[in-house]
Amino acid sequence: MPAPAARADERVLGAGTTPRFLLLTVLVLVAGLSAIEEVNYIVSYWLRSEDNALGGLGCYYAAGVDPVGDPEANQSALRRPGVAAALDACQDRFEHRLPWWPVLLELALFLTAVAVLYWVLPRWKGRRGKVVPLDGHVDPTGEVRRAVDELVAVAGLTRSPRIVIDPAAHTPSAVVFGRWRRYTVCLHGGLLARRSADPAGFRGVVLHELAHIRNRDVDITYGTVALWRVFVAVLLPASVLISVAYLRRDLAQYPTGDYAATTVPSSVYGLFQAAFLIGLVYLARADVLRTREFCADADAARWGADPRAWRHGPPASADAGRVRRALTSFAGVWRTHPDWAQREQALADPVRLFDVQRLPMFLTGAATIMVADWASGSATLGRGDVPGWVQWACTMLGAGLAAVIVGTVLWRAAVYAVLTDRRGASGIRAGLWFGAGLTTGGMGISRTAGQWLPERPHFMLLLLLIGVVIVWWTAQHAALWSRTWRGRTLGPVVLLGLAATWLVFGLWLSWWQSDGYAWAQGRTIVNGEGVLRLYATRYPGLAEADADALTAVVAVSWTLSRLGTDQFAFSSQQFVMWAASALWLLPLLTCFWHRSTTAPRWAPAAHVRAGPGLPVRRIVRCGIGGGLLALCTLAAVRAFLHGTVGPGPGWLPATLLQDSLGALVAVTAAMVVAAWGAGNGDRTCRLPAGLVAAGLTALLGLAWIFLLTSVDGCLGRLDVVYGTCGWRPYEGWTHTAGVGLDVLGPGVFAVAAALLLLPGVPRRTAPAAREPDAGITRRRLLVAGVWATTIVFISTSGLPLVQVASAAPDGMRPAQARLPPATSPWIRTMRVLAWLAYGGRQHLDHIAERGNAFTTAAQKSLSYDDAAARVRPACRDIERGVADARAYFPVPDEEGHRYWTTFLNQSEKAAVTCQKAIDTESVTLYRAAGEEMRQTYFSHRKFFTWVETHVD
Repeated sequence: MPAPAARADERVLGAGTTPRFLLLTVLVLVAGLSAIEEVNYIVSYWLRSEDNALGGLGCYYAAGVDPVGDPEANQSALRRPGVAAALDACQDRFEHRLPWWPVLLELALFLTAVAVLYWVLPRWKGRRGKVVPLDGHVDPTGEVRRAVDELVAVAGLTRSPRIVIDPAAHTPSAVVFGRWRRYTVCLHGGLLARRSADPAGFRGVVLHELAHIRNRDVDITYGTVALWRVFVAVLLPASVLISVAYLRRDLAQYPTGDYAATTVPSSVYGLFQAAFLIGLVYLARADVLRTREFCADADAARWGADPRAWRHGPPASADAGRVRRALTSFAGVWRTHPDWAQREQALADPVRLFDVQRLPMFLTGAATIMVADWASGSATLGRGDVPGWVQWACTMLGAGLAAVIVGTVLWRAAVYAVLTDRRGASGIRAGLWFGAGLTTGGMGISRTAGQWLPERPHFMLLLLLIGVVIVWWTAQHAALWSRTWRGRTLGPVVLLGLAATWLVFGLWLSWWQSDGYAWAQGRTIVNGEGVLRLYATRYPGLAEADADALTAVVAVSWTLSRLGTDQFAFSSQQFVMWAASALWLLPLLTCFWHRSTTAPRWAPAAHVRAGPGLPVRRIVRCGIGGGLLALCTLAAVRAFLHGTVGPGPGWLPATLLQDSLGALVAVTAAMVVAAWGAGNGDRTCRLPAGLVAAGLTALLGLAWIFLLTSVDGCLGRLDVVYGTCGWRPYEGWTHTAGVGLDVLGPGVFAVAAALLLLPGVPRRTAPAAREPDAGITRRRLLVAGVWATTIVFISTSGLPLVQVASAAPDGMRPAQARLPPATSPWIRTMRVLAWLAYGGRQHLDHIAERGNAFTTAAQKSLSYDDAAARVRPACRDIERGVADARAYFPVPDEEGHRYWTTFLNQSEKAAVTCQKAIDTESVTLYRAAGEEMRQTYFSHRKFFTWVETHVD
């Protein structure tokens, strides 16, 4: 009969609550900065000039944006030639902004208030009128002092805390408070009164409070409390009151109509967001404080406290109804202290301290997405746009905190399963809760005016999928390394695993912040016609090919090239490959070590036995089988292209693109099949085993692509491009490198998603027993060869690529962009008025004034020298004015823009003719310039009349 499992040390890998406290601190800090940004914007709005009521919003109207229109149409309006640069210049000039000094002063006051409150709170709790010191008057025999000093030595504290008594508190309890290295333990009067009758209870309570000091709970707790109270008492009310005041004003002035449809959802969503933030932070704080209590109880019990000291009242009845248990559970998540029954249960079985709880996973996911979004949006405190690298850094900050929190919880659970010989969690359920938190936090962020929900809410499932896959891999990777690692400490492998989780999650979170959320908000995923024209600029002859047959091919290729990256096409696909390769190369590394049935050196107990590692034989068999399947599918694709694609206009580049996509689909399908076969069996390593088999299949598939392409022309019905036999390694490597970017990048993530959705088949028979170190040399050669091949391929795959990039995420060319029609006369009027107010009228009046100056100077000129001195400056001013006007927004109306363009063209032509006439001393050109300048008067009049007619 096996011996009972020894109790695991609750402090293994740390308690995991310090990173969660840090996340709470960052969340509250970022929320405070966001509130400061909101207040700064309102103050800058109050200090605005009378002719700049809309601020930066008016620039979007002037650019042709319709706030209640189709988001895709608005994106098209902003992509017209010159609009992006004009929008940046307009916002730099008209955005409501405060100077730097009040912003820095606000930040300094905010941090000073937090520091002062952190300093004052412990002094207030330890004030003379409330507590008395433990001295000779209270403890004349010194017995209590000696007992406390003994417990301080047991707890291992290097510095004894200050001990005080609260005579008015009649409960048998205590509390600890203080600040950095100056802590106070306050013993309640009821505890001292019962010390003689219940010495075990006294010992347990004091050790519990000393455990809080030992675990450094006090500083983190009071720092978070100070930060939270300043935010709730000052910043949050100011932001909410201002939002409510402006909402009431807007509803009173514009109860219905387009303006109400634009502002009401955004304002109400902001109020909901504040309420969601309060609930989120309170729940997260309560959860962390409850966990800290469990950890302190466990430390006190390990130091010798009697567990019966936590027995208060009868245990909870197991016959309670389902509704009552649900209500009790719901009420429990709001309490900052667990009840006595939960604490006694945690001491009897510490699985609660190691189990993956649902609430922390959900709260971490929601907090992560909000920290990443608010940090990037508030980095300048309302002083202007946030640079791209700052947004990326803020996103990686949120991803890093999530990786540390979630990773620590999962690694603790995996280690506990090994130490107690229990079956570890697969990670899917925890991933669902983490992904649900990400999705909820993403839905709770109001980033688009005029919308209650994203345009495509089903796209939010992508965020859920990202969270599930990341947590699933982290849990199974931790379980695998915990079973197979032979080192003295788990520290190096834990750090390696957390770094991989951070890398992969940061990659996809950054992509979601830039592209994924834009897809959910309605932005076009890909513009097939635009991408086809874009590829035609890099692949000669592609424009002559059949556009209908190629549009889908290039659209899929373009979309795959952008998955996982927030940069332009191909610019960071190698980074995606490195991140994807970490998912299967790191688990494969466990096959490099000796396998043993003895206890690993990091385990504190001798009874612990190392668990099974990756099923190497099954993985290799599935990988080879997948490689053969990839060869068959590649042959089928080439046979299909050989029979369907014939010579014609642009057939060569079209065939190459179709062959690349076909090869990608063929190899990826083989990877999914191989991963599914290798993953069937042990559910605790299904994902790592499947990904390793998929990686082997990918390498074999890429090798087949290289060979088939290099000997193209020698394969008969499998030839695609060449008609003569020959060895062409350069063409083969170029084609293989292009396909490999997607196979070893998004293809690996696609395999992980497929394994999540495809059901596994359990093994009916146990694997045959074999010697622990059997085949160690072959395994090491396999690991070294696969690692070397993958690293060399990824490092050199970007060398022969043809660069295809676009300033538009969906590949649309600026010349294709069009101005969408206004959804209402009010929107049309706002567009034109904003265009005039933000620079259009200034350009119009300037050119007209210089035209009048030309006419006046020409009439007063008496000679050539006089004309050159008077007229030339006016002509130059007109030419410069036209250039400045062309750099401004196009008129946000097609008819008005035609009149405006005519006026600019005629003015520019007259200015050029004028200067040419003076340079050549031509009387004929001089008269022609005067006539052309008179024509500008009529075009100016037509445009001005159109403005008066079409602007209500």
